[in-house]
Amino acid sequence: MQHHSDVTLCMDIFYVQGHPFFHTISRKVQFRTVAPVLNRSKATHLREIKPVMAMNKSRGFNISDLHADMEFECIRNNVLPSRLNVTAANDHVGEVERSIRTMKERARTTIHGLPFKRLPKQMIQALVYHAAKGLNHFPAKNGISDTLSPLTIMTGRANPDYNDLKLEFGSYVQVFEDNTPSNSTTSRNTGAIVLNPTGNAQGDHFFYVTRHRKTLVPASVDRNFHDQRIHLCSRSHGGEGRPTAD
Repeated sequence: MQHHSDVTLCMDIFYVQGHPFFHTISRKVQFRTVAPVLNRSKATHLREIKPVMAMNKSRGFNISDLHADMEFECIRNNVLPSRLNVTAANDHVGEVERSIRTMKERARTTIHGLPFKRLPKQMIQALVYHAAKGLNHFPAKNGISDTLSPLTIMTGRANPDYNDLKLEFGSYVQVFEDNTPSNSTTSRNTGAIVLNPTGNAQGDHFFYVTRHRKTLVPASVDRNFHDQRIHLCSRSHGGEGRPTAD
């Protein structure tokens, strides 16, 4: 790792089904990040790039250079001492453009394997995150390690974590819903669609609750992940949801 401490970060904005996403990929490490955004303003760029730079710093990497198109010129002074290199007009950064194309191809493949005619916004966002995480799960070609995945390098987690592979994205499951009041005769099971693992040790997942048309978020997970949410608990186990212990 000490021979690759200086990292170049490539970034761009792309769209899937009309929804904008902020995307970064680091050279050498090949670690990808993706986040849904509301707009393409300077404040949005800074809000998304700062956590990525902080993550790299926490793992001992120094973001020496940032490569982007002219849209990101407005943040040049805000990312110092990192050097911002912007491309010429109508030009693009090759690494991030190829990464975007790869993620879109994976998302398209997943969509055509699902039995749905339309996908809500929450599922589109989860699908793009699913594509990026899948690429981070395994050692990258031409990366800095033939055995460690980008996810392991950046988070320290073993690869792959089979707790994250118990449920397939887009599967239909029944999850537990803790009703209020709890002494009613209302059903405590509700239909839901599997989204992504939360990444915790218990193997929790995010679910899209079809009845509420909102995302069901385990209590132990940051609820800021989605704009719309309901405060319920669930744990995946054998295709059925159960309440978390946290």
